[in-house]
Amino acid sequence: MQYSDNELISEIRKRNRNAFEILIRQYTRPIYYLTYNILNACGTKEDIEECVSDVFLEIWQKINQFDIRKGSFRTWILMLVKYKALAYKRKLSAPTVDNIEDYQLEDAHGVEQQIIQRETQEKLVETINTFNALDKELFIRRYYFGESIHNLMHSLGLSRSAVDNRLLRSRKTIKEVLSHE
Repeated sequence: MQYSDNELISEIRKRNRNAFEILIRQYTRPIYYLTYNILNACGTKEDIEECVSDVFLEIWQKINQFDIRKGSFRTWILMLVKYKALAYKRKLSAPTVDNIEDYQLEDAHGVEQQIIQRETQEKLVETINTFNALDKELFIRRYYFGESIHNLMHSLGLSRSAVDNRLLRSRKTIKEVLSHE
């Protein structure tokens, strides 16, 4: 049986295990792909598979937190993947320090740069959140998840020029906002 995203959400909220199995079949490939892209440099195949399993568990546990007004189901899932994989990456890449002398203090310019970068990131997120739903989804899927233009065209039913133009407008908007800072 094939379910739409809305039907999947509804059935998983009812704790329908068959619907969850369908979700796993439909979303394993993009979830694995994104997890692999984030963890391939520091994790093993087992780490990647464990992270993917944890993502599906998190979907099952947090399905009631999904809000269709905030974005598509696919984007919500991929955001869960991103955060889970980055947490794994931090854990796998965590340096082990045996001695206090191994710590390096940063100079004041380094801290200042971090503060400026953080403010820039916040402004970027704020700007992206002002985009209409389609432009926001396009931008996130292309630049955060690295999805190909070809996949975006087919999954959203847009022409190549429409995708290119929407992404160009989004980049220009961001550039204008950040140049005023």
